[in-house]
Amino acid sequence: MPEESDISEYHLRSKKRCELYERGINPYPAHTKRTHSIAEALDGFTAMSSGKIVIALSGRVRSMRTHGGSTFAHIEDGMGVIQVYFKKDSMESGAYEFLHAFVGIGDFIEVEGVLFLTKTNEKTLLADRLRVLSKTLRPLPEKWKGLIDKEGRYRKRYLDLISNKDVRELFQKRTFFINTMRNFLVERGYMEVEVPVLEHIPGGADALPFITRHNTLDINLYLRISLELHLKRLIVGGFDKVFELGKVFRNEGMSTQHLQEFTMMECYEAYQDYTYYMQFVEDMYTEIILKTFGSLRVVYKNGLLDFSPKWPRKDYQELFHEHTGIDLSLCREKDELVHAAKKLGTLEKVDFSLGRGRIIDLIYKRLVRPKLIGPLFLINHPVEISPLAKRRETDQFTTERFQVIIDGSEVGNGFSELNDPVDQKQRFEEQMKLREAGDKEAHMLDEDYIEALEHGMPPTAGFGLGIDRLFAIASNQDSVRDVVLFPIMRQK
Repeated sequence: MPEESDISEYHLRSKKRCELYERGINPYPAHTKRTHSIAEALDGFTAMSSGKIVIALSGRVRSMRTHGGSTFAHIEDGMGVIQVYFKKDSMESGAYEFLHAFVGIGDFIEVEGVLFLTKTNEKTLLADRLRVLSKTLRPLPEKWKGLIDKEGRYRKRYLDLISNKDVRELFQKRTFFINTMRNFLVERGYMEVEVPVLEHIPGGADALPFITRHNTLDINLYLRISLELHLKRLIVGGFDKVFELGKVFRNEGMSTQHLQEFTMMECYEAYQDYTYYMQFVEDMYTEIILKTFGSLRVVYKNGLLDFSPKWPRKDYQELFHEHTGIDLSLCREKDELVHAAKKLGTLEKVDFSLGRGRIIDLIYKRLVRPKLIGPLFLINHPVEISPLAKRRETDQFTTERFQVIIDGSEVGNGFSELNDPVDQKQRFEEQMKLREAGDKEAHMLDEDYIEALEHGMPPTAGFGLGIDRLFAIASNQDSVRDVVLFPIMRQK
């Protein structure tokens, strides 16, 4: 609930708003006479101040202090902050009194005057005219308690941005991060595309989808959980290099690493395999990290993460054996795996009624992945947990797949794409059996995608990553919510 002082302030500001209208003054005009941004005024200060050039600036009032007939304020726009000096004797008639009667901290104003340098060498605008651009009704959060409460910051991100310069800079850096990724792909000949958000069959990942309704067609549709299957249809259609940056939606649990709505980048290149793409991904990550943060060694938690090449490549089955004692090559059947897993005595919460692949994945996430620091490539995953990846020619039980692992988290997934339509259909059918047995995250059978493969897809490599998670790690944030402007929250 708002504090009593905030309610009183709201009523006082509302009263002043009404008084402005009664005076025939619109406190929310559509146009301004601004001639420069604050950054432009500061950058061109020497020339404009020496020439006594009259300029108009606009921004939000962040501070005000009065000394007799003089008032100093700071105003801020999206580009910078500047001091404004209001002197009663030098302002147009009634302007100084108007300032104190109707302008408060948080209001947006327009000021006109000339630039000068104060005795303390602060660049300042001497104002002779002002105008209210937006009369605020609620006070700004001065030492706002919600800035300590993360949930409050997420719910009212606009106040977080107003109050915390570091947060604004973080999201500016995120935009640069994403643009650098996009430029990396475009410079290498990739075409950016857009594929459907609403799908008849969700595919491309192990995830529970959201369901929505198309009233005109009178059908249920799914919000996409991945970009993969439609992007590979484009490879079938003759585009050799494609990518998309877009939102995906997964109806899964919330954690510091998971959101139901997040930004995914997926890219696909024809006539390449997973060994090529590992080098491609390493080059992409290192370029993005270096350009965004200025170094390949970034602060993370209480130490450093070093993204410098070459990243080690670790075999999935070897690491699984090392950390669990279970040799997957000797546990080809589910019963054999369950028997070996139960001997560990640390997997009470694992649902052994699930399929072999899901059990492997749960054990891996519980006992193996948390111990991997990286950055590293985890390679050659079992077929059962890689239904869209091509089998290795030297071992039909494993796939040409890789994951980027950083501090016990998956931060990227790629493989040589399965382009045998018969093998792909059989794997979908195995996934459907798992769904029927209760595994809600198993893949659905997409007949249209199978038909596309039957028209022929060349050898192709693909890769996808959740941008929020990678940026959160690289910028040393505690949670992916810290790098998303408006994360989904429970309604109050």
